Amino acid sequence: MKKRQINIDILKCVAVFFVVGVHFFLHTNYYNQSFQYKSIFFSSFVWLLFMTCVPLFIMVTGYLMKNKTYSKSYFLKLFPILGMYIICAAIYTFFDKRQLDVDYLYSLIENIFSFSHYSWYVNMYIGLYLLIPLLNNGFRSLNTKKMQKLVLIILVVLTSFPSTLSIVSKSHPSLDIIAHLVPDFWKELWPISYYLMGSYMSSSNNRIKPRILFLSFLTIELITITVLPFVSNESLGLEFQALPVFLLAIVMFKSILQCQLSIRNHLFEKVILFISNNTLPIYLLSVIGDNYWYPILMSKMGDFSHIFPYSFFIILSLFIQSVFLTVIVKTLMYVISYGIKKVKSRKSMNT
Repeated sequence: MKKRQINIDILKCVAVFFVVGVHFFLHTNYYNQSFQYKSIFFSSFVWLLFMTCVPLFIMVTGYLMKNKTYSKSYFLKLFPILGMYIICAAIYTFFDKRQLDVDYLYSLIENIFSFSHYSWYVNMYIGLYLLIPLLNNGFRSLNTKKMQKLVLIILVVLTSFPSTLSIVSKSHPSLDIIAHLVPDFWKELWPISYYLMGSYMSSSNNRIKPRILFLSFLTIELITITVLPFVSNESLGLEFQALPVFLLAIVMFKSILQCQLSIRNHLFEKVILFISNNTLPIYLLSVIGDNYWYPILMSKMGDFSHIFPYSFFIILSLFIQSVFLTVIVKTLMYVISYGIKKVKSRKSMNT
């Protein structure tokens, strides 16, 4: 039996924590802040780090699923993911409506099929999941690492460069031609870029010195937050596929992946494994705390510059709340499943 890689579990835990962190910036009006704020440079440093959340998830998927092929069991394994999504949708829809009636049922159906709240990731993942064996087969057909690198470079140019160049054109319309230096039709394929990068890194044994990784991290961060004020009028400027996010995600992934990690505390290990195995419900259910607490916090604490000093405590609290909600959901699912099995066993004994 293949030994479990705790580094991958920790990567997934970091990624889901970063998701909660990114939503802090979303709900506290960070994206409308001017660079005139004194704290905006440090907050942008933190925000850029948190923006690696979704890229890390997709790279982990590529790392773990690089050998998957089409089969009946492969398609069937998608149903538990969809089932968990529907359960989570039922829960956060209830917190929206606060009652079970026809209106709740209509809202639930609408939320499920429109992939509302934070469910855009599920929408993206379903498509990626269906393409994974095809991507694996195509990537494996490239016989050399050199050819795989070439394909990755092409994908990065097509998916990361357009959104990066558009930052300039948005703030300076006279330079709109810059955004068209690279064809932008393919930029929405960015999940494939991250997936294949994770797949590539799973078969790459090259170790990079921690000092080099740390310097790379600082360089990407500092260059990005230094240059951004000159090309963008507001703090909003980067998307998941933007080149700085892409490069930073690779550095983060490689840094955690090659660390010599071991967990000696059994309780802490169980917590890490629980979070790692339940990142989807933790992510989806975090919308409940976000929708409840952020309006209260914003009304009491004011604008972003006043609330940011408390960001770590707020993010950690909301993350713990989402984990706690997931524990409740998983416990109820286990109790219901256990009860059904008991009833079935009694019926079989009676017959």
